[in-house]
Amino acid sequence: MSTPSLRRVILAGGRGFLGNAIKKQLSIAGYKVTLVSRKAGEEDTISWESLENEGLPETDVVINLAGAPILDLAKPWTKKYEQECVDSRVKTTQTLAKLAAESKKKPEVFIATSAVGYYPTSLTAKYTEDYISSASLDGWAAGLCHKIEDASAPASEAGIRTVQMRMGVIMGRGGGAYANMKLPLRLGVGGPFGDGKQWFPWIHLDDAAGLYQFAAEEKKVSGPLNAVSPHCVSNGKPNAVLKLSIRRLCERV
Repeated sequence: MSTPSLRRVILAGGRGFLGNAIKKQLSIAGYKVTLVSRKAGEEDTISWESLENEGLPETDVVINLAGAPILDLAKPWTKKYEQECVDSRVKTTQTLAKLAAESKKKPEVFIATSAVGYYPTSLTAKYTEDYISSASLDGWAAGLCHKIEDASAPASEAGIRTVQMRMGVIMGRGGGAYANMKLPLRLGVGGPFGDGKQWFPWIHLDDAAGLYQFAAEEKKVSGPLNAVSPHCVSNGKPNAVLKLSIRRLCERV
């Protein structure tokens, strides 16, 4: 990875599992990271209200991670919450992309966060970033990803290098998929989904954070970018590994 020439970052959704890791990664690399927050007045933050009223402050990189959590076991999956998951991602992406496009000094790069849900499910097909899925035929997740990626268009149309990060299932201690999988397994009720043969396109938290830095720094990178491990496994594999590690932990205790 090249030495960073970009130093200022506006990061929306920076208080979550992935956001904290990206902030840490970029701060260590020498970036000044400003978080977009609902509240004004906190150190190294700017509010959504300030952005909409005053415009985007001068920055080199804009990253959007904002969005209601889709895999939140505490939230019942209702039509209302389903729409919240869509609106919270699409509207924030669109707002930031428009602000970036309207800036007098435009940022060098705009990074939107989509997901591998863009691709249809298959046990045999292999998908690259060149594959074009159908927003209407390939399911709810594909439709959401299309809306997010389309919402970043104002940035690319303004000549800003734009990346759509198609994020896989993030694995790491302290949150993400690991946190949701761990509790049921500890209670003895967890396991693979269905027959366990469905593909599980995963990425480690540290690699995911590093990929955002890579996308910010590498000027040749634009358009969709699959954020997944090169070695995909079926969903039965991580469940089996976690189950074994939890059993060993219980035995040691």
